[in-house]
Amino acid sequence: MSVNQTMTNVKPHSVTQDAFLGGELQILQPKNGFRAGVDSVLLGASVNADTKNLLELGAGVGVAALTALTYLKSIKASLAEISDEAIALCTQNATSNGLIDRANIFKIDIMASGPERDEAGMKPDYFDCVIANPPYFDDKSVSLPQDQYGAQAHAHAKDCLDKWVKAAVSAASATAEIIFIHRAEAINDLLRAYDKRMGDITILPIVSRPGQAASRVLLRGRKGSRAPTTLLSPLHLHGDEGREFTSRVEQILQGKSRLHW
Repeated sequence: MSVNQTMTNVKPHSVTQDAFLGGELQILQPKNGFRAGVDSVLLGASVNADTKNLLELGAGVGVAALTALTYLKSIKASLAEISDEAIALCTQNATSNGLIDRANIFKIDIMASGPERDEAGMKPDYFDCVIANPPYFDDKSVSLPQDQYGAQAHAHAKDCLDKWVKAAVSAASATAEIIFIHRAEAINDLLRAYDKRMGDITILPIVSRPGQAASRVLLRGRKGSRAPTTLLSPLHLHGDEGREFTSRVEQILQGKSRLHW
């Protein structure tokens, strides 16, 4: 569908334009509800430089995949999303940032059957990197945003996380990397989902300040591998005081360095 067609699903007054990667990416996203931020940039900046075909599950307005496309000039990305509003904004974002020629944006429910996912654009055993920033909360434990996109982006049903990992692995090629970012509290569920399907699992805790507990984790695994799990030192977003990001994180957020881990 064309950009003009998809943008009819979005009310102009309900979105904001925000700068990412030091202004290199200009992103339209909903003014209220779920809004992409640091997590999405860290996810996109985690994609390996050797990647050729990237898949993002639940791409939203596209920040993670478009971050990867901005950093890595030779890759192509497929962006799977269920919300018509998000697809409209994602298409506009890819177009306005000059990345639409390397982006395939399509509508699909991650929980759909294998043939349905294949028909939509999620080819089985094809992508050499799959990334996802899945819904963080159980839909029975939080108050959801009123809009459909915000509700879908915030919360999931029971066992949804395992199904997301399963869908990611089914779309991944024989030695592909699968990278998820999630709440630290979900590490047990995420590790169980990873451990039964892949190896060479690497865990990067994300900590707001030194000495604090991790609030997020980045998890990377490799399909077909039997290598052991590695737990890395945490990535600190801020120093002991102040709101400034650490130099490492600031370099990533400004589009000057990928996240090497």
